[in-house]
Amino acid sequence: MKKHTDSDVLEIINNFQQSLSKKPSATKMFQEIKMMKFKVRPIQGNLSEVNLNNFEFVSILWSLGKLDEFFQKEYYRLTEKKQNLFIKIFNEIYEKFQQDLNRINLQRERNSRKVHSLEVEIFKEIKDKLEN
Repeated sequence: MKKHTDSDVLEIINNFQQSLSKKPSATKMFQEIKMMKFKVRPIQGNLSEVNLNNFEFVSILWSLGKLDEFFQKEYYRLTEKKQNLFIKIFNEIYEKFQQDLNRINLQRERNSRKVHSLEVEIFKEIKDKLEN
């Protein structure tokens, strides 16, 4: 297995970010999100009052899924020193997506005058390898 240099780490991250800029259609992203097994669970508020088909929401969730796949693919190929750089940059990208998610207005248009508090947990369903 080939180990990467610092410049390689920056290059693979740059290539990944370029690939994120070439998003598929909203329908394709939504299908891929389903395959990624994301789940949205309300912590506070009513999910029926929000539009989870919002293009921004779907786009950011898709990007987060791709970020997770990228991490799983690349992280273990790196030396420990390179992993530290990778984690630092990865966390910055991840935090930006989280901030973007927090800024999205998911209210349905008919409820646009009402402001409701909503807090959700977004997670990926992961099956144990033992379950097959």
